[in-house]
Amino acid sequence: MAHDVSHQSLRVAARLANGFALDLVKLGGFGRDVVDGLLLAAISQANVAQITRNPELQRRYATLDQPPPDEMRRPVSISAIANSLRMPFETARRRIAVLAEQGVIVTHPRGVVVPTAPLNSPFYRVGAAAHYELVKNLYFRLRGIGLLEDLPQPSPDAPPFDPENPPVRLVIRLSSDYVLRLAEPIGQYIGDLVTGLVLMDLIHANTEHLPDTEGGRDGETWEPQAFVPDKHRMPVRPATLAGRLGIPHETIRRHLARLVADDRCERNEHGYVVTARILARGPFILYMTDNRSHLQRLFTQLSEYGVLSEWERQVRALRGAA
Repeated sequence: MAHDVSHQSLRVAARLANGFALDLVKLGGFGRDVVDGLLLAAISQANVAQITRNPELQRRYATLDQPPPDEMRRPVSISAIANSLRMPFETARRRIAVLAEQGVIVTHPRGVVVPTAPLNSPFYRVGAAAHYELVKNLYFRLRGIGLLEDLPQPSPDAPPFDPENPPVRLVIRLSSDYVLRLAEPIGQYIGDLVTGLVLMDLIHANTEHLPDTEGGRDGETWEPQAFVPDKHRMPVRPATLAGRLGIPHETIRRHLARLVADDRCERNEHGYVVTARILARGPFILYMTDNRSHLQRLFTQLSEYGVLSEWERQVRALRGAA
């Protein structure tokens, strides 16, 4: 049973998770925009779902040097991916066609697959190593705010991982599942994937400068005055968001206009900001509370595979060396 966590810590955890998810989506896009990054994550996860659900296969294909072979990747239909992301079918079809032309995706009669080759390229391996470090960094930051106190210990039968050949692919599969679960409310609340990603990055840009100790007032309240004061939020301009997301400037302006019209962000002379008044609404609060469950699930799995104990051992070794 998870221990009680303050609303302040839940707000900080949601802020960290939001930035983390965006970083992973940007890394996974093979140099393209965040929409393609999320699309590729959804396709790749669907292709290897049978591995993610099987502990033996998870360990067999855990490291960078052990990618699952093509024959283990199951095609997924474009319509299934579009539905899972609440993306218009034609948008998904058009983007997947471009990715197929570039060799990132292979099409089959039964659907599409991200094959082994691009997932074993030097470009991918660099991004995969960065992905692994982002998950590790998130773990220690969440530990720092007291969020992960009741994780299970690894099974005594679980073989240890070689620290020289860490389980990068296993961590990527589990954390990508987490990112896709985190993205689900976008379609439910916003109704448009791109608008939702713009909103996520706007919130991130407003608050990424804040320390992990700043989560607003402590206590058991979700009232706007309990959140980080708006004077501490940094407004952001459309051009900045366009650069961060890899989305054309005019597209960003159009989605920001929609968010303002829907009262999901405010515009002032310095740029755009999602204020405490907006963040204190039910859908955002549900996002924050659900996020805790999603994080607990992710790091419980990583603990059971022995990943977290290895990370903790490395930290203890560094402290001992110091």
